[in-house]
Amino acid sequence: MPGDLLGVVALLLRLILAWQVVWGLVAFVAMARDKGLAAEAGRTRIPERQLHALEARGGWLGSWLAQRVFRHKTRKVAYQRVFRRIALAWALADVLIVAGLLLLPTIFN
Repeated sequence: MPGDLLGVVALLLRLILAWQVVWGLVAFVAMARDKGLAAEAGRTRIPERQLHALEARGGWLGSWLAQRVFRHKTRKVAYQRVFRRIALAWALADVLIVAGLLLLPTIFN
C-alpha cells in the first residue's frame, strides 16, 4: 500500500507541474502576442481579463516571465495588483498541495 501511495503522489505532483507548464507557455505566448499588438497602432489587443484568466488557470509563472522578457504590463498598477493576487494564490496553493501530498504517505502509515 505505501508504495502504491507514493506512486500516486509522484504522479499527482507531475500532473500539477505539467498543468502549470502548459498554461505557463500559453500565458507567455499570449503576453508576447499582446506586446506585439501593442506596438501596432489600431490593432485589437488581448483583453486584460483574458490574460488574467490564463494566469488564474495556472499560467501565472509564464505570464510573469513574459512580463520581464518583453517589459509588458510591468508599470500598469491595476494589472499588477490583480496579477500579484493570482500569483500569490497559486504559490500558496502549490505549497499546500505539495505539502499535503508529501505528508499523505506519512498519514497513511
